[in-house]
Amino acid sequence: MRSNEALLRQLLSEAERSESLMLPHLEPHPAALLVGLVGTALGLATVRIEHMPWTRELGWLALGLVVAGMLMYALMLRPGIGWRIGLAEARLEPVGQAGAPAVLKGAGWKLLCVAGAKRRSLALEFRHEDGGRPLRVFQTRANAGRSEHQLTSQLADVLARRLKVERAGLSL
Repeated sequence: MRSNEALLRQLLSEAERSESLMLPHLEPHPAALLVGLVGTALGLATVRIEHMPWTRELGWLALGLVVAGMLMYALMLRPGIGWRIGLAEARLEPVGQAGAPAVLKGAGWKLLCVAGAKRRSLALEFRHEDGGRPLRVFQTRANAGRSEHQLTSQLADVLARRLKVERAGLSL
């Protein structure tokens, strides 16, 4: 897996100077699954259908498609989904995914840096003291390295300061 360190540095820079920030949802592009499935289906057809012309060539093509799907899964991210944070108006909006917009004005909001749902990942979520479902706005990739975790923690510090909300949770 590749590191998202460059992306996190860019997000940190934008968070410090921009009026809004798009925190992407780091999700593999769906085309990767499609390419891998087509390669698998072609490989199975090549093995199961007797007297198929170009069996060897189609077998290599199937293997190439499966490998290409695996590489796409590891390297290509689905564009345009995540959370847009309006730093001036303290507003959170989901982009291309389910969720409800929220305005962070008033007391009681916290930005937490917590363990993510994936192995060795870190997440940023907004919570209100009145309860309700936390708004998870960012999560690093699984098995992210220490530098990615440190940059995510720094991003949480900058966002909390700019949004004037309390910062809690892990601090690296």
